Amino acid sequence: MTRLPNAAARAVLIGTATYRVFDEIPHSYNNIRGLAGVLTDPELSSFTTEHVRLIDDPATPADIMQPLKQAAEDAEDILLVYYSGHGQLSGENSELHLTLTGSEPEAPWSSLPFSYVADIIKQSEASTKIVVLDCCYSGRAHSDLMSDPSHLVKDQLAVEGLYCLTSAPKDRRSKAPDGDTYSAFTQYLLDTLNDGIPAAGPLLRMADIYGDVRKRMRATKFPLPEQCNKKEGGDFPLARNRAYGAFQPEPAVPELDFSRSRAVVIGCATYHEDGLTPLPSSRNDALAIHRALLDATIFGFAPEHCSLVLDPATPADLFGPVGDAADDAEDLLFVYYSGHSALSHSGALALLTCGSRMDRLSYTAAPASVLAGILGESRAREHVVIADVCYGGRLSDAFSATAADVYTLCSADRNRNAFVAGDHGAFTAKLLKTLQAGIPGAAAHLNLIDIFSAMQNSDGSEPAPFLSLSGTSKIRCLLRNSSDEINTSAHHSCLMTG
Repeated sequence: MTRLPNAAARAVLIGTATYRVFDEIPHSYNNIRGLAGVLTDPELSSFTTEHVRLIDDPATPADIMQPLKQAAEDAEDILLVYYSGHGQLSGENSELHLTLTGSEPEAPWSSLPFSYVADIIKQSEASTKIVVLDCCYSGRAHSDLMSDPSHLVKDQLAVEGLYCLTSAPKDRRSKAPDGDTYSAFTQYLLDTLNDGIPAAGPLLRMADIYGDVRKRMRATKFPLPEQCNKKEGGDFPLARNRAYGAFQPEPAVPELDFSRSRAVVIGCATYHEDGLTPLPSSRNDALAIHRALLDATIFGFAPEHCSLVLDPATPADLFGPVGDAADDAEDLLFVYYSGHSALSHSGALALLTCGSRMDRLSYTAAPASVLAGILGESRAREHVVIADVCYGGRLSDAFSATAADVYTLCSADRNRNAFVAGDHGAFTAKLLKTLQAGIPGAAAHLNLIDIFSAMQNSDGSEPAPFLSLSGTSKIRCLLRNSSDEINTSAHHSCLMTG
């Protein structure tokens, strides 16, 4: 579509700022006025003032539903619905509710189920429906739409010309920083609308706006927005692009951004049981991999996002940092382990800690199945596990049971031992050499298949590395090619770019 909204467009902007029980959100009052200012600014958009309805501090569901119903009936061109306030989850299916001034956390009947709002939107004859939610758990609106048919918005929003933009994923809270005029998400939304996007066309489509807001927010600590697009709703222009004509071409090689990725590096070198020989190489391995992850020419993790665990005494010491990283990671969760491993009676792999006992593996070792469970609950889009252990290929057996996208690179297959070569494990020494030298002639960014292929040993004197992929995601670039001879024109499918 190549035009702005016409006179048949309607907008309903709802802001709940004061509450009887919940914390107040003064930003909501400002949010709806800031957005209304953009929509009715003739230099930016084309909504008329009388067709933009502001609803402050709704006390009852009717305070929202009646004006919304009227706008939905009147709209023929575009219906825009915006909500700012607390979002809460209620009911057996954790349905999204929009809170009112008198809402209470344990009283779902005191708030407005989003399904009611969605039903009104569905019935509207507007050619395009745009829903923008700035509240906690707002991503549940379109994630339910995209997945489980039993969830409330699957049927209500499966209509033509729908676009849904939310401030946070379905399991994250939105942020309204103290002292700021607007909430975090709406501030960046308004910045994009007011500043424009140099790389976009003369009119800003909803999909353009989403991409720029998300790019702006990647460098912050705030949750990233999400979108859901039905029947090209994201192609509808909402505002003029003030930055049109100021386009500067993107660099040939996109930047990798590890700010929303997390890494845990584990090396177990000492063991209390006499039958387990010390592995000083494992400590060296972990320290070297940790340095590589911090190295901006290879990865570029911030120190606070890359944990180093040396000689974990118990499984809890190993799994605790991994669990913390899994809670924080949004793009990539990277886990490295070097040390002894053992097989249970069933043949399952367990990673050993300092206090592991071979006769008490069931409760002194760290089962791969527990690691798989942590990865399965992680919010990261992709997971990489690299292990320098005997029988490492068996890790993939555990990971195959989880729905997470997990890429496993190990020192040996299911039935082979790993070896030490000097100060490092033979596998890790080869991995470090590949990371540090890069791959001449390859793309500027590398994926695990690139690394795996470069590590192959042609003479067969050592076990070949083992690579497995679990999940449905395509192979993406995860690290920088540190070689001086790179192919800058190679196609990139990068996980962690702005």
